[in-house]
Amino acid sequence: MTYKSKFVLSIITLFMLPFFVMAQLPSKDGIHERGMMKNRTNVDKESSEYQIGIIKDTTRFRKSLMKFVGTSLVYDDAAETEEDILKETQPSPTSIHRKKTDFSNLIDPINLSLVDNKAKKFYSFPCEGVRVSSRFGPRRNRYHYGIDLSLRTGEPIKSMFDGKVRVAKRAGAYGNLVVIEHDNQLETYYAHLSRINVAPGDEIKAGEVLGLGGNTGRSTGPHLHLEIRYQGAAINPEDVIDFNNYALLNNELSLTKDNFRHHSSKRNTNLAKNNSSSKSKYTKVRRGETLSSIAKRHGTTVSKLAKLNNIKGSKIKAGQRLRVR
Repeated sequence: MTYKSKFVLSIITLFMLPFFVMAQLPSKDGIHERGMMKNRTNVDKESSEYQIGIIKDTTRFRKSLMKFVGTSLVYDDAAETEEDILKETQPSPTSIHRKKTDFSNLIDPINLSLVDNKAKKFYSFPCEGVRVSSRFGPRRNRYHYGIDLSLRTGEPIKSMFDGKVRVAKRAGAYGNLVVIEHDNQLETYYAHLSRINVAPGDEIKAGEVLGLGGNTGRSTGPHLHLEIRYQGAAINPEDVIDFNNYALLNNELSLTKDNFRHHSSKRNTNLAKNNSSSKSKYTKVRRGETLSSIAKRHGTTVSKLAKLNNIKGSKIKAGQRLRVR
């Protein structure tokens, strides 16, 4: 990048920065309304923390952009090194994880009810308007057991379903962590919070704010690390949620051994070898998915998917069954 180009880009950056800041400010009453519950306490304090978070993230954005101007390298502020999250450990009496159930010999599907309007069991996405920054699956020869959602520090984080708080504390690489257990034996994890609003034993409803998004623990940028586990075993959140529109894929969740295949000890100890296995595996195309997103989720390539399924071009449709291995 020439000196003249750097100078022009710097001028444009300085000109646009005030508009970027104004676009992030809360509504005129000083409260960021999305996710806030009626009659909540400490609203003024949380609003103040939210504005402080915006200022911090704006400063980080400016530094990142200036670094780009100076080095022509894109700085990924949402990148992370969560090694303690990427590898499962044996549960101990003080562990945040439940003892993991082995589903490798599961025969009949496990059917779970997620939403039941008659029984007043509802669902809420933790933080709408965010984007997926890292998916569930292999990462650096290990496994990432959740999905990461980029957000601004101080963004309200809501419980996905009704439940009881089991964990609410600082937890190593997770940073400030809240774990909620639900009556269908699912558990949801919300990590890297800047603030925790609940305590162990608290009852919580879907949509209630459990804390504020942040950058605590082993993380290099503000985001929410979201996990969904059943009897201690992690499942891909994208098997439950359509992250394009923040809605559930279905009000009922049917779990098979394929949902837990990544927990195989052989796979965890040698992902590369396992990925080259000749054992066939299939997936159903979800609404909004592309060959590229499916390939990324299953650790393969678009060309391999096209060859396995005899696809010419890139057109696929929701409900279509694809072989991924």
